[in-house]
Amino acid sequence: MSDRAEPPRRSLPGWLFVVVPMLFAALLVGGVSIAVRSSGDDDGAEDISGPAAELPAVVDAAAQLRTTTEPTALGGQYGTIVGAYATLTDDVEFAGRFDRLPDAEAALLGRTLGSIQNQLSPTAIGGARTDDDRAPDIVYALAMARGMVQALDPDASARDQALAVLPFSVQDLVGFDALAEQFATGDLNALAATIDATESGESGATGALTEAGAAEVVSSIAFLVKQRLPSDGDDDYATLFDDAYQAALPL
Repeated sequence: MSDRAEPPRRSLPGWLFVVVPMLFAALLVGGVSIAVRSSGDDDGAEDISGPAAELPAVVDAAAQLRTTTEPTALGGQYGTIVGAYATLTDDVEFAGRFDRLPDAEAALLGRTLGSIQNQLSPTAIGGARTDDDRAPDIVYALAMARGMVQALDPDASARDQALAVLPFSVQDLVGFDALAEQFATGDLNALAATIDATESGESGATGALTEAGAAEVVSSIAFLVKQRLPSDGDDDYATLFDDAYQAALPL
């Protein structure tokens, strides 16, 4: 065995135990934030989720309709169900497709749409949304309306789709055909701004959606649903829908 003494071990400076973890954490956070930013703008898709996606009524509707809170998908599911009433005449076949009988599904459509409209309503008529929420809520509702009508009437012209689901206050605007094309294929954020800047053909007033907000768009979706649901004899699904819809609206 060697008699040579082992050289003393040099202790690490204390500051390394503070600086190194801090540097590692900074690099990690920076990398995550860069990844988040990159994933958000990879495809340049328009952001139409908006604050409405967090509303309890929207989340509940999405869960019950087995879809997402994304407005185009949620609206599309409404359209798919309404279209099934016209094509699936057998109750068992309908229930097999949607896990509910037609009467239960009609009431579900009314209850969920009414709840969404209630929570998107301007504060003055009983809603809880703030002024800061209203513009993105309108964009959300427009996307939901587009998903609805394009699922229900995929072969209709852009004008007919817009006429079927946009509020009457928008249908009266000067240059409605151009707005209809933008509704079908364009940027809904830009559309919402254009709608409010365009004059009414009857009064010349502007701000067609500012006063009523997203609630008026959702009420147009409900109007289309009621028109398309069967209302004959024992299969009066339109009344079942409307009763549930009205019950969920503000008092």
